[in-house]
Parts: sequence; structure tokens; C-alpha cells
Amino acid sequence: MLALLVSTGTAQTSPAAAFQWPDSSRYSRVIVNAQEGIASYPKEWFSQDTLVTDLTIADTKNKTSEAAMQQYQALRDLLTSYGLAVGTYISGTTVQPEATETKYPWAVVPLEGMASDSLYVGVLPDEPYRKIIDVNDPATRRSFQANIGKLWEQTSASVRFIDNAAIHPSAGKGQPWASYCQNIKEIRKLGETMGSVQIFNVSLHVGELSDTEANQLIEAVGHDGILLEMPWHQNIRSNAAATERARLRYRQLLDAGMAIIMAEPGAEPSSQLVKWVDTWRKPADHLYFAGAFWKAPDPALYASPDRTSK
Repeated sequence: MLALLVSTGTAQTSPAAAFQWPDSSRYSRVIVNAQEGIASYPKEWFSQDTLVTDLTIADTKNKTSEAAMQQYQALRDLLTSYGLAVGTYISGTTVQPEATETKYPWAVVPLEGMASDSLYVGVLPDEPYRKIIDVNDPATRRSFQANIGKLWEQTSASVRFIDNAAIHPSAGKGQPWASYCQNIKEIRKLGETMGSVQIFNVSLHVGELSDTEANQLIEAVGHDGILLEMPWHQNIRSNAAATERARLRYRQLLDAGMAIIMAEPGAEPSSQLVKWVDTWRKPADHLYFAGAFWKAPDPALYASPDRTSK
């Protein structure tokens, strides 16, 4: 079983080299949500890439733990031979029973590892076996983060992608923003003690942050990164005042040293998003666009002459 592999520690990988945010003024693509299919695409597609935010073997139901580990390690070795830093994936606020885990390395903290008095606020609508931790409760956070640490010990990596990290009221109903930020800060510090850089997936319209909320996010993330799936939503894009608020907040976050990955739905960013960003980005920004591994990168989106000449 996969559970035996994790509990015995036999999946430990070799130490990863320290990660430094690449120069995004030269080339701005990062690859997100990589799976085993990435090996079938030409090496040339990745010649300018430097980061895969997360790599998993997507379905281990019909694999032994040893087979899953070997497939993962071979794929990771291939990508690192291309010069890519390869990150791991973990949910930042949910747990689930071990028997329901189908990814390698494990993508969700096992429910069985949580303290018996841990508190939960609900389940994911489409995955009712996944419980959402109460980020307000310090003891629950400590138990949850200890389990993340155990999983991270099994697979060394210089980058950790933390999904489901926070929901801001501008993007949906969730838990208190300050509590999300406290959980993010604690996970970041955990990762830093283990030698990794963290990227937090946050559900957020940046321009709708209050001054206090923006400062809380800056303190929580530090010089690590966030990934935004709604970087310039149509409702914001069609509103000049909302677009200006977004621009100002982006500049505040970037000037504070935060890295930002814009992950618009689809295989690549829209040209409209890239052109807007290029009107206010600075050469020293750690600002990137997410791309899918199964599509050749379009130089006009990721390495435009206008951007590199600034």
C-alpha cells in the first residue's frame, strides 16, 4: 500500500538544490500541475523553463507503492535534467482518509494523522470525504502542519505548492482572512526550515483587499509566492476603477518582494492579460504566467521583445 511507503520513509528523495526565483523579465512561464504525461512532450518545449510548481503521479490506484515511487523519481530526474526545479503539491486546508488518496506523492494530509480533538468546518462539495480544517483553531493548525512536515520529509524539494490556501471574501465564502494568513505564515516558516520556497494558491481578487488584509498577506507570504487563478477577472477587467485598484495592489505586493504567478484558466495566459501586465510590471518583479506542460510555449506571451527591452 502507499500508506506503508509513507510511514516507513522509504520514499525519501535526494536533497534538492536551493531555489531562486528566475528573472521573469527575460521569460515568464512556469509550468503548473505537471503529471506523468509531461515526459511525452519534446524537451525543446521546456528549454527556457526553470520551474514546475508541482509534479504528481495522478492515479496510483492500480500501482504498487514501489511502482509509484519509481515512476515519480524517474520523471522528476528527467525534468531536473532539463534544468527545472520541481515542486510538490499539498492541500493547505483539507484532510482526507488514507484510503481515498490516489496521488503520489500524497497530495492531502491523512485524516488518521490528525489529533483526535482537531476541529473542522465542513467538507468539499465535490469530494465529501475531504474535510476542511478550522484555521481559527491553533491546535488544529499545529496538528495539520505537523502532518505536512511528515509528508514533506518523504520527498525533498526546493519548492512546495500549497493548494486551497485561502479564500478572500471577494472570491467566495470562507473562513476569516486573518486566520488563513496565520496558517499560511506558519506553513511558510515550516517550509523555510526545510529549505524550500512556498507557493500558495489563494482565491482572491487582489484589488479588493483592504489595506489591513494586504498587509496580512504580505506578512504571511513574505518573499515566497502566491498563485492566482483569477488574476484579472472579466468583472474587474470591464471596470476601470476596479482595474486600477488591482494594479495598485499588484504593485504593492510585488514591491514588498512577493512572487506572483497568474494562472488564468486554460493552457496559457490571454494576450489581453499579458498586455495589461506589461503596462505596469517592472524588470525586477518576480511575476510569472502559468502554462500547461502539454502546449508549446508561445514566445509572444512569455518572452515578448517589449518586456525584455525595459
